[in-house]
Amino acid sequence: MRTASLNALHAFEAAARHNSYSLAADELHVTHSAISQQIRMLESSFGVALFERQGHQMLLTKEGALLFKRIQPALQQISRAVSEVGVSKRGPSVTVTTLQSFANHWLLPRMNRFQKLQPDVAVHIQASPDLKDLQRGEADIAIRYGRGPWKGCDAEKLLEEWVFPVCSPAFNKGRLPKTPASLKRYRILRDDCPMEWNTWAKLAQVDPAEFVHEASYSDSNLMLGAAIAGQGIAIGRTSLVSTDLAAGRLVRVFDLIAPAAHSYYLVTASGRTKPSHLLAFEQWLQQEAAAFMRKEARALKLAA
Repeated sequence: MRTASLNALHAFEAAARHNSYSLAADELHVTHSAISQQIRMLESSFGVALFERQGHQMLLTKEGALLFKRIQPALQQISRAVSEVGVSKRGPSVTVTTLQSFANHWLLPRMNRFQKLQPDVAVHIQASPDLKDLQRGEADIAIRYGRGPWKGCDAEKLLEEWVFPVCSPAFNKGRLPKTPASLKRYRILRDDCPMEWNTWAKLAQVDPAEFVHEASYSDSNLMLGAAIAGQGIAIGRTSLVSTDLAAGRLVRVFDLIAPAAHSYYLVTASGRTKPSHLLAFEQWLQQEAAAFMRKEARALKLAA
């Protein structure tokens, strides 16, 4: 009788889904060699090859594709069952995954309001750039920044965004650029995503390639922290800078604002029954987002 451990099947399923041992290892928080070893064990047990290498990808063989088709629904059912049993023991909870910048600047400052409405619901926030697998129950809700859609998920637009340059009012002793064309003489702060500087620069009719005095950061949290510390001019996303603008820690450098190419979406697994506490959290998020957008739209219009 052929047998296979659950760990080996999980490793195989992740590798098959990504066509990559490395991405499977990242998802399961193990090493590449651990994934490779688990799959070799399966291949030895079954007596067939499950993958074949083509370039940088590991593609399923005919037998591997059949195994993947059969086990993926079963593994998803196991994950859901384990999650449901855990929830029933712990009481109602919601696990939210989102970017650290959005968690810090927008979500966390509002959480007290939800906890007052639903004091018995535990909210777990996972701040990470990695996409969690909602179908496998790694989180209940994702707040993702992008254009959607996401495979196997339902996505509803939560927040539209506007982008514009910001800096500390004390930057350069308060002597700020007068025109977008003069930005090239100032220190520009960037994160790993050039899209938002490019979006605003296109509207302002300036070339970002001319920004020669730069500092770069791995994420927008660090970039905005550097801006608040007076180290340069950053690109601000409304949801991430509104509190600091209101507190005077940041100022808008120009009145010109650009609609962002991406938006925030509320994302959940397709086809899954939602308990009442999860629906309540979604409704609360939508209400908070709508109120925020109304407020910011008024503020940006008044400042334009």
